[in-house]
Order: sequence, then structure tokens, then C-alpha cells
Amino acid sequence: MEWGFVLDTIERTVRTAVQSAAAAVLVLWIDAGSFGEISWSKIWQVAAFASGLTILTALASKGAGDPDSASMLKPEEDVSP
Repeated sequence: MEWGFVLDTIERTVRTAVQSAAAAVLVLWIDAGSFGEISWSKIWQVAAFASGLTILTALASKGAGDPDSASMLKPEEDVSP
């Protein structure tokens, strides 16, 4: 198992979940008019959906870039003298 890829995917998924939940809180807070009226189930649905897309993107990019990373970018070659 490639732990670099797994850890990178977990990091990206957690980051995406937090960012999408924060954005959903802001949007739903503005829509509801008060913080107490926010639909928290909608926030978790947005975070779960975004996390699922992040995992699918990481799996789709596995063959495109560095095999030890969830990135689509290929690693730079060391050109130092």
C-alpha cells in the first residue's frame, strides 16, 4: 500500500470537508437570517458530497502524477549540479 498517497488523500479530504462546511455555514447563515436557524444536516451533506468528490478526484489522478501523491502534477526532477 502506498501510504504517501493514502495520507495525502486523507489530508485533502479533511481540508475540503472543513472548507466546504465553512462555506455552507456562511451561505445558510445569510439565508436563514440568524445562526440559530441554520440547517446543520444540510452542512454535513455538503461536506460529505465535497469529500466524496475529493476522494474520487484523487483516485482518478493516481496514474497521472506522482504515484506517491494524490496530486496530478508530476514531481519535478532534481536538476541541481
